[in-house]
Amino acid sequence: MESYRGFSSLYDELIHEDIDYEKMASYILQHSAGRKSYLDLGCGTGNLSLLLGRHFQETHLVDLSPEMLTLAEDKFTEAKVPHQAFALSMTEIAFGQTYDLITSSLDALNYVLDLDEVGEIFRRVYDHLKDNGVFIFDLNSPYKLREILGFQDYVYTREDLVYTWENYLEGDIVEMTLNFFIPRGKLYERVEEFHEERIYEPHIIETLLRQAGFTQVRMTEDYTEAPLTETSERITFIVRKR
Repeated sequence: MESYRGFSSLYDELIHEDIDYEKMASYILQHSAGRKSYLDLGCGTGNLSLLLGRHFQETHLVDLSPEMLTLAEDKFTEAKVPHQAFALSMTEIAFGQTYDLITSSLDALNYVLDLDEVGEIFRRVYDHLKDNGVFIFDLNSPYKLREILGFQDYVYTREDLVYTWENYLEGDIVEMTLNFFIPRGKLYERVEEFHEERIYEPHIIETLLRQAGFTQVRMTEDYTEAPLTETSERITFIVRKR
């Protein structure tokens, strides 16, 4: 089953329990000098995009899932924040303009399983950034994918929802199978999702960024100024074009 098909309606509620979007937005804005144009790659339902987009004259949203993109558009429209949305792969962006800020958050790039495609994304990002523009993105760390997810299974229960999360690690790929059981009267509707994420070592990502033309690459822990450790779960990259 294609990732996020049927899952988008649950995504916002579940993700808000674990993610501090306000913290992420504040950190990103501290590192972004320009305030005219913003591009979010893999925007999902637009939770982070909207917080950032309020500070820019125009925002472009890109996501491969039309269902997620529709939810993001609804939020921007309701908030009256100028935007355009594109159902595209990150490897397909070719907008003929440049941006002050480009982001890709919540391990969207871990979902890109081909290393060459990651390099292509970085080249396209470089071409779409203004001079002194900044590209900020994050990855699930090798530690998190190998040691915390890996072969682990999880069960989440509450009165109105039950879901199971089964993980299988093969090489550098973590396969995730999620089953949601949603009460519909006296019955339960089952929604299944299948996801794959690739483990990327930080030094490999840095090499690809420099090959794309970036000379300023910095890594921190989870949208803070803390340095990375062996047990960091989320790696934030701050990449500037000079």
